[in-house]
Amino acid sequence: MPKIKIKKNKIGAVLLVSFFGLLFFILAVRYSYLMISGHSGGEDLAYRASEKYLRQSVAEPERGKIYDRNGKVLAKDTDSYKLVAILDKKMSEGSKKPRHVVDKKKTAKAVSKVLKMDEDEVLKRLKTKNAFQVEFGQKGKDLTFKQKTTLEKLKLPGLTFENEKKRFYPNGNFASHLIGLADKDQKTNQLKGVSGTEKTFDSYLRGKTGKNSYKQDIWGMLIPNSEDNIDAKNGDDVHLTIDSNIQVFVENSLDEMVDRYKPEDVFAVVMDAKTGEILGYSQRPTFNPDTKEGFGKKWANDLYQNTYEPGSTFKTYGLAAAIEEGKFDPNKKFKSGHRDIDGFKIYDWNDDGWGNIPMTTGFTYSANTLMMRLQDLVGEDKAKAYYEKFGFGKKTGGLYDSEAPGHIAFDNELQRKTSSFGQSTTVTPVQMLQAETAILNQGNMLEPYYVKSIENKQSNETIKEGKKKVVGNPISKDTAKKTMHELDNVVNSKESHATNYKIDGYRVAGKTGTAQVPDTKNGGYVNGANPYFVSFMGYAPAKDPQVVVYAGMSLAKKRDLEAYEYGVSRAFNPIMENTLKYLNVEATDKKVKSNVAEVPDVVNSNTQKATDTIKGKKLEPVVIGQGDKITKQLPLKGKNVEDKEKILLVTDGELTMPATENWTKRDLLKLEEATGIKVETEGTGYVTEQSVEENATIKSGDKVKFKLSSPHPNGDSSIGQVSDTSS
Repeated sequence: MPKIKIKKNKIGAVLLVSFFGLLFFILAVRYSYLMISGHSGGEDLAYRASEKYLRQSVAEPERGKIYDRNGKVLAKDTDSYKLVAILDKKMSEGSKKPRHVVDKKKTAKAVSKVLKMDEDEVLKRLKTKNAFQVEFGQKGKDLTFKQKTTLEKLKLPGLTFENEKKRFYPNGNFASHLIGLADKDQKTNQLKGVSGTEKTFDSYLRGKTGKNSYKQDIWGMLIPNSEDNIDAKNGDDVHLTIDSNIQVFVENSLDEMVDRYKPEDVFAVVMDAKTGEILGYSQRPTFNPDTKEGFGKKWANDLYQNTYEPGSTFKTYGLAAAIEEGKFDPNKKFKSGHRDIDGFKIYDWNDDGWGNIPMTTGFTYSANTLMMRLQDLVGEDKAKAYYEKFGFGKKTGGLYDSEAPGHIAFDNELQRKTSSFGQSTTVTPVQMLQAETAILNQGNMLEPYYVKSIENKQSNETIKEGKKKVVGNPISKDTAKKTMHELDNVVNSKESHATNYKIDGYRVAGKTGTAQVPDTKNGGYVNGANPYFVSFMGYAPAKDPQVVVYAGMSLAKKRDLEAYEYGVSRAFNPIMENTLKYLNVEATDKKVKSNVAEVPDVVNSNTQKATDTIKGKKLEPVVIGQGDKITKQLPLKGKNVEDKEKILLVTDGELTMPATENWTKRDLLKLEEATGIKVETEGTGYVTEQSVEENATIKSGDKVKFKLSSPHPNGDSSIGQVSDTSS
C-alpha cells in the first residue's frame, strides 16, 4: 500500500510541474510577441500607453472682426458665460466650504432675478434627482460679465460658470441684413456664419483651430519636452464699404417710415455714384443680431436676394435704349391715355392721359403709353437685349450668398409691353443700382460692391480688395447725358409731379416708381387701399452725381393717401441731404451756403475760450470733463458742418458725462469716438434716458446705455422731409 501512494504523488507532481511549465511557456511566448510586435488585439500598445498620459485641449481661434470703412467695429468676438449648478453632495466631501447647492429655494430666487427666469422653473431644475449638475436653458447662456459678478457676489455655493465665446454686435439692429449673424454650431461648438457677410465670408472669418498637448507621468507631473502645440490661426478681418454715420441716416429714416406708414416692407440704400461702393443699407423688417430679436421675420436681404416688380423707375433704361437707337425725339408728340394689348386695356396712371403730348413731357409725367410706344420703335427683341446689357435677368456677381438673378418677362405681348414700364419683369435693388451707374458714368456701368477689403491682421496682408469695376457699356456717353437731362426734368421741370424730392441747396434728379404688388398667395395683384410698391431712384448733384439713394416701400397700412402721393420722400430726402453734407459735397444752390460752418481748431485752447469760439460759429459746444484745457475735439478742425451741429470738446483730467437728451444716434457715435465709452442703445429716434448721470465720471471702456424714442420730443426736426398733409 505505501508504494502505490508514493507512485500517485509522483504522477500528481509531474502533472503540476507540467501545467505550470506550460503556462510559463505560453506567457513567455505571449510576452515575447508583445515585446516584438507592440500590438495586442489589433491595438498599438505604445499608443495606448502614451494616450493614457497624454493631455490635449483645442485652441480656439478668434473669429475675424467686421468693420465699417472707417475702422469702426460692427461685429467681434466677446466673452460670455454659462451658468451651471452643482447638485451632487459628493463634491463637498473633504471641503470646509460646501461646493454644491445647499439652499435650493434661496438659490432659485437669486438666479431667477438675474436671469429673468421664472423662480419655479429654476427651483424645478435644482430639484432634479440623481443629477451631478444642471443648466438653465437658453437664459442661462450668453450671460454678461455683469450678470456673472452679480451672482458671484451673493456667494451661493454650487454655482459655477463656464467661459464661452459669443459674437457681439455693438450697434444692435444696424445694417443687420448686410452684416448678418454668426452663431454657435451645435456640432462643433464654434461660431459659424448664418447669414449676411458672416455667412458669405465665413471661410475667411472663422480662422483655424489649433491644439495644445503634453504628457504627464503617473503622478500627474509634466514630462519635460513632451509639449506638442499647434497655434490657432485667427480669422481674417472684413472691412465693409458702409460708413457708420451714413448708416445712421438710413436707420433713422427707415424707423420713421415704419412709424408713419406701417409698411409691409421698406428699404433704402446709399451708393457712391463714382465708384459703386455701398455706403449704407438697411431694410424693415429687420433684426437685432446681438439679441436675435426679430430674427426670422424676414430672412432675405432685399438688396441682393429679394426680387420685385420695380414699376416706373425701370422706365429709365427703356428710355436710354430708345435714345441710343435714335427713337426718342423729345419734341415729337404721341397719344397718351391707354392702349389695347391682347384684349387688355393698359392705362396711364391717370387713366385719361393728357392727350397728344411731347415725348419729353410724357417721360416727366411717367406715361406708360410712351414706354410702350418707344418699345415699338426700338423693336421688342432689341429692347430685351438692352435690358440684358443693363444687367437685368442675371446676378451682379456682388459676392453675396444666394443672390437672385431676377427675370425679364418677355414670353408674350402683354408681358413685353408691361415690362416696358416695370411690371411683369422682376429685379433686385442691386441690379437697379448697377444699371443706374451706366447713366451717371458716361455709359460705363459699374459693379456695386460692399466689401472694401479682407485683411489678415497677423501677416498684415490684404487678401482681397474691393475696387471700382466697369462691367459693361450698354449706352454711349451722349445717350447717358441725354438720359440724365430727362431725369432732371422729372424733378425740376415745370411739369414735374415729383417736386417733393427737391432738397434745399442741392439739385436732385431721378425717377419715381409706383408698381402694383403681386399677390403671391392668390395670384394676380394685391387689392386694398394702397396696394403699391412706391420708390425713388435719385442722385445729386444733378450735373455731377456724387451720391445715389434708392428707396422703396411696399403696402403702407397707415396714411395710405400720403404714402401714394409722397412716396418715399420722407426717407429719401433726409438720407440724401445729410449724406451730401456729411461728405462735404458743395451745395449747388449758393444761397444756402450760409447754413454751413467750418469747424474751428480749439485744441489746446482754454475751455471757456473754446466754447465761445464754437458758439461764435453758430455751433453747439459740448464740454466733456471739468478741465481747463481742450485736448480733443470732434468733428475735427476744417470740417464743414451745418448750423447747430454739436462739437464735442474733451478737456484734460477726468472725463464727465454730458447731458444727452434729444441727441440722435449719430451724436452718440461721436460721443463714443471722442471718449472711448461703449455706447449701447435701445429704441430709435432721439435720446430720452441715459444710464450714467450728467457730470458723473466716465472712462474709456465704460458701457453706457441710452434709451431713444421717436419722434423728436420738441417736434419734427427732420431735415428735408415733406410737410405733414395727412393725418
